[in-house]
Amino acid sequence: MFKDRKDAGKKLLDLMKDYEKIECIVYGLPRGGVPVAYEIAVGLNKPLEVLIVKKLGLPGEEELALGAIAEGEKPSLYLNSNLMLNYGYSEKDMQPYIETKLKDISRLQQIYRKNGKMMVNTNGTAILVDDGVSTGATVKAAIKAFKDMDQKTIVVASPVGHIAVLREIQKMVDEVICAEPVRYMEAVGEFYLDFSEVANEEACELIDSARRNIKGNRSHNS
Repeated sequence: MFKDRKDAGKKLLDLMKDYEKIECIVYGLPRGGVPVAYEIAVGLNKPLEVLIVKKLGLPGEEELALGAIAEGEKPSLYLNSNLMLNYGYSEKDMQPYIETKLKDISRLQQIYRKNGKMMVNTNGTAILVDDGVSTGATVKAAIKAFKDMDQKTIVVASPVGHIAVLREIQKMVDEVICAEPVRYMEAVGEFYLDFSEVANEEACELIDSARRNIKGNRSHNS
């Protein structure tokens, strides 16, 4: 159990000290992953960035992810084919919903980066951070986005995660770091005392703060 996302980030940081010596960029998945990623980035003295991913929730039951889509030159789509089959959805059925999420991504890019580009260093390590891994849809879409960029090394870090899903993710990346792997999970929020919603403005402030606090922070834009 974590007090809040700050506490979760600090506990995760304790498992990641080896990355101080490695060239990497820490990516928070907005919005809840950003406060966790902030603690890791500042603690390791590494650049903090966001990778914008939108969950494709089951209509009427948004928490149940049928998939997710991540930003990129060509957006990266991950669909959970088993869940879609169970609920009677085809990829064609999802298209209008995907288009809506792409508009959301475009809007969020303006909020988080204005007209700037995402900080990327494909020769280094990308550390993807979320506040928890339940279905894994958003993380899998984020991984796909980095693979599409030919990112050399990908690490996923999460305070809490469903063991079965973490095993799936482990096959896709170089390392998975999780402070509290669990066998049963209904929702990520049940593992936090305070799981208040994170506003985009709050996430942007954390990114700005990280860039001020991290010594020798150099951007790698591509």
